[in-house]
Amino acid sequence: MIGKSKIKKIEELSIADLKGLMVNLIKYLGYNEVVVDSNAIVAINKSPLSSEKFLFILLEQRLSGNVDIGSIYDTIVKYQDTHMANVVYLVSEKNISSGFEKTISQKITHFKLNFIGRDRLIDLINENYNDFWKHKDLNLIEYEKHFCDSLSKDTELKKLKIFNDKYQKLLDIYIEPRIIHFYEDKTTQTPVRKRVTIDDIIKSTKPTILSGDAGAGKSTFLKKIGEQLISLNLDENTTIRNIPIYISTIEIYETNCEIEKLVIKKLSTFFALESLLDISRSYHVRLLIDSIDEFSEDEQKGILIELKNLSERYNFRYVISSRNSDKMESLSDSLFDSYHIEKFNTEQVKKFISKFFLGENAKTESLLEALKENRIIERLPITPLTLSLISILYEENNLEIPATIADIYDNFNSLIIGRLTVSSRIEFVDISFKERILSLYALYLLENDKHTPLTKDEFFHYFNKYFNGKTLPIRKGSLEEVLEYLIDNTGVLIVKDNKWVQFSHDSYMEYYAAVEIFKHRRDKEDLLVENFFDFKWQNSGIFYAGKSKDMPVFLEKIIKKLRNANQLNQYISGVLGSGYLLQALYQTDNKLREEAIHEAIDLNTKSTEVLIKLAADDMVLFKNYSIPILQIMNLLYFYENFNSITVKEPLKMAFCRLYEEYKKTKKVIFALKSVTIALILDSRRISYSKALETIIDDDSIMKEPTLYSILDFSFSTLGGEKYDKLKKEIRENYFPKISEPVKELIKLPASRVRFTKLDTVLSDKKVQLVVEGKTDAEIIEHAYYVLTNGSSPYWSIKSSGNVSGGGASEVAKSISNCKPLIEEDDIVIGIFDHDSKGLQEFRGLKESVFIKNKKDTVRKHRDSNIYALLLPVPGEMDVYLKKDQSFNFFEVEHYFGHQFLIDSGVVEKTDIPDVYKIKESKKAGFSKLVRGVHDRKVFMYFIDLFDAIDEITQIDIEYSAD
Repeated sequence: MIGKSKIKKIEELSIADLKGLMVNLIKYLGYNEVVVDSNAIVAINKSPLSSEKFLFILLEQRLSGNVDIGSIYDTIVKYQDTHMANVVYLVSEKNISSGFEKTISQKITHFKLNFIGRDRLIDLINENYNDFWKHKDLNLIEYEKHFCDSLSKDTELKKLKIFNDKYQKLLDIYIEPRIIHFYEDKTTQTPVRKRVTIDDIIKSTKPTILSGDAGAGKSTFLKKIGEQLISLNLDENTTIRNIPIYISTIEIYETNCEIEKLVIKKLSTFFALESLLDISRSYHVRLLIDSIDEFSEDEQKGILIELKNLSERYNFRYVISSRNSDKMESLSDSLFDSYHIEKFNTEQVKKFISKFFLGENAKTESLLEALKENRIIERLPITPLTLSLISILYEENNLEIPATIADIYDNFNSLIIGRLTVSSRIEFVDISFKERILSLYALYLLENDKHTPLTKDEFFHYFNKYFNGKTLPIRKGSLEEVLEYLIDNTGVLIVKDNKWVQFSHDSYMEYYAAVEIFKHRRDKEDLLVENFFDFKWQNSGIFYAGKSKDMPVFLEKIIKKLRNANQLNQYISGVLGSGYLLQALYQTDNKLREEAIHEAIDLNTKSTEVLIKLAADDMVLFKNYSIPILQIMNLLYFYENFNSITVKEPLKMAFCRLYEEYKKTKKVIFALKSVTIALILDSRRISYSKALETIIDDDSIMKEPTLYSILDFSFSTLGGEKYDKLKKEIRENYFPKISEPVKELIKLPASRVRFTKLDTVLSDKKVQLVVEGKTDAEIIEHAYYVLTNGSSPYWSIKSSGNVSGGGASEVAKSISNCKPLIEEDDIVIGIFDHDSKGLQEFRGLKESVFIKNKKDTVRKHRDSNIYALLLPVPGEMDVYLKKDQSFNFFEVEHYFGHQFLIDSGVVEKTDIPDVYKIKESKKAGFSKLVRGVHDRKVFMYFIDLFDAIDEITQIDIEYSAD
C-alpha cells in the first residue's frame, strides 16, 4: 500500500522537478545517452543484440476526467515524429485513468503508447531510486548519493595487499570515537579539556581542527560528519540544507592546492552555478579537509589562507584533520576550535572486534583474551587501522598477536609511509628510502644507552654525514627536504618540545630498528641477543624474528642467553621475551622451540625462588606471602606468556619430557613444571586436555601439598565453571589425605616455611649445599646475592635435619647417605661450622668413604661428587683457629666481624680473649636483621666461603665487596 506522504510529494512536483526525477530514475534503470528535449526525455537501452530508443513524454495536464484529448494527441505525435523512438511512455505525476489510457491508445494507431502514472512512478522510485524520498531538492539528493558512495571507495584499508572483498565488512564498522575538545575558559583563562560528540563539532561555527595519531580514524570521522550533515537535510523544517564536501590530500595536490577551483569542480556536476556565491545563498557548505600534513609549510599556509577567504566570502565552514593541531594553528591567524580523537580504550576494542567477528563468539573472545593477556593494548598504538590489521591477520591465519605483530607493522608501515609524497618540492619518494631513514634512526636510538633522541639539527647532521658520498634515490629536491617531510608528514616521527626528533611511539622505534638489522645489518643480530633482557631491545628482537618466522640460529643464540641469566630481572624478562619470541618464530623447528621452553621454565623456577627469598626476608612487597601463593603468581606469569596456539606442539613435547623426568626422579620441581605446562595446554586457546588428565590421574602428584594447592587455586583462577568438577574431585579425593599440620603450614608465610622439610619445590640445580641450620641457609644465600649484585646462586641450599635444622650431626648424616639419591653429575657440599661440634662431625667422617683433600678444610666422597667443607676462617679472624677442638667457636655469623656482632647483640664473651660465641636464641632475629642489609662491605668475609665452594665446583664467579 502506497503511503499518503509519498502520494502527496509526487502530486506536488512541478514539471521541472518531475523532469529532474525522471532523468535520475532513467539513469538508475540503466539507460544510456539521456537527452532532455523540452518536456520529453530520450534515452537508449543497449543490449548485446540490440539498441532501442525510448521516449518519455511528461505532461502537465490532468489525465483523468475531462481532458483535451486533441491537444495531448498533438503533443505526443510531435515528439514521436521528432525522435522516432522504439518505445514511447506517457508520464504524469497525477493519476492516469483507465478511460484516458483507452481513449488515447485508440486514437494513436501507428505506435504503441505506454503509461507511467502516479502509482507506478512511486513503485519505480521505491525499487530503484529510494533516495528520492529524502527531500524535494533532487540535485542535492544526487549529490548526497554520490558523496556517500564515493566515501566507501576511498579508504586506506583497500590499499592493503591482504585486503579482499570478504573484508568489505570492515568498511561498515564504525565505533564512536572519544573526542576531546581543548579550549580556554574565558572567565578564568584556564585551559580546559571537555568530552564532546560529533554533534558538538557540527554545531561549531569556527574553523575546526581535528587531530589524532596516524590510523586513529580521522578520515572516517570526517566522513561521518558529512553523513550526519546529510541526515540533517531530512528535517522538514530545515530551510537551508547542508552540502558536505570531502577533500582528499591527493585531490588538493592534483588541483595545485587551488581549493576554490576544486570545490567548483566537485559541485558543478550536480548543481548549475556560475560561482560559489550561487551555492552559498542556497546551502550551508562544510569543507572536510582530510589532512594537509603532507604538504610543505608554505603550501600549508597557502591552503589555510584560501580556506579563510572561502569562509569570509561565502560563509563556508571547514574542518581540517591533522596529526599536529599545534602546527596548523601556528600557520594561520584564524581562531580554531581544536578537537582530538583519543586512542581506543578496552571497551571500544571489544566493540570493534565483536562487530568484525559478528556471530563468532569463540573467535571474538579468543582474540580479546590474547590482546589483554599479551598486553598488546599497552604496547601498540591501538587505533581502528591497527585493529583492522589485527583482525584481518587473525582471520587469515587463526594466529593471535604477538605471532603476527611484525606482519601488522609491515602493513601499517606500507600504509603510513607508503603514502604518496605530495610536496611539490620533491618528487614522489620511494617507500624504501623513507623506510631506510626511519630504520637507520631507530637503530641509532636503540644503540644509544638511554635511547636519547637527537635535536633537529643533530638529526639533519647525522643523515647528511651518513649519506655523504652515496647516491640518493631522489629525482627532485634535497635530502634535507625529505627529512623535513618525514618529520612533518608521516606521524611516525615527531618533534618534542620543539627540539627533539623522536618516534611518536616506542614500538615504532623497536620495529624500524628490527627492519634495519633484518634488511641491512645482520652483523648487528648479536646485539639483539646480548641485550635481550632489555625491554626495548627485546621488543625489537621479537619484531626481527617475526620478519622471517624461521630463525633457528637466532633462537639458538637466545637459548644460550637465557641459560646464562642470573638475576631476577633477567629471569622475569627472559620468560616474557622467550614466550613472545617463540610465538613470532612459529615456523621454526619445534624441537628447538621446545628447548627454549625448558630454558624459560627454568628461569620461571629461579624467579620463584628469588621471590620466595624476598618474602622470607620480609620485603614489604611480598611480606607474609606463603610459598604456594608465590609459586602460583609465577605460574600465572608463565601461563600468560606462553598461552598461544602457535606454541602448542613444543609445549606438548616439553610436557612429555618433564613428566618423564618426574616419573624417573620423583623430584617435585619436575612435577610443578609439568603442572604449569599442562594448565597452559588445557587453556581455551589451545584446548589440549590430555596433559592435565595425566596430572590428575597421578596420585603421587596430587598428594604433594604444594602441588595440590597450586592446582586447586589454578582451577579457581583459570577455568571458571570448566574446572568446577575437577576441583570438587581433587578436594574430595586428596585434601583429606593431607595431614592437618601440613594444611596449616601451607597457609604460613614463606619466612616460616623456607629451608625446612616443607620447602619441597626446589629448582633442579646441579650443586646443592647442605648447612647446619635454617638461619645459616638464609644468611649464606643473602650474602651471595649482595656480593654478586643480585645474581641468583648457581647452587641450591637447604638446612639439614628438622624444621629449624639439625646441626653438624645431621649434615654428616645427609652427605653420608645421599649418594643413591643424586644424579651422576650432581655435586653435594655439606658445610660444617668451624666450632667444636662441626669439627667433631667433620673429622669423624669415615676415611674409607671421605678422602681428605685438604686437612681440616675439604673432604670428598670416594665414589661420588659429595664433599664436606669446613667453614674457612678468614686470616683476619685467625684468633678463632684453636688447636684444642673444644675451644673452636667459629660459625657462619662470625663472618660479619666482631663489631657488627657486638652492635647487633648476638654474641657473648668467652674465656678466650677476643673470641665470641653466638647466642643460639638470637640467631633467627639476627638472620632477619642482616637480610635487610645490602652493603657489600658488611659481607666481605663471606667471599672466603664462596671461593672455597667455587674451587670445589670449578665454577668461576666474580664477587665484589667494594
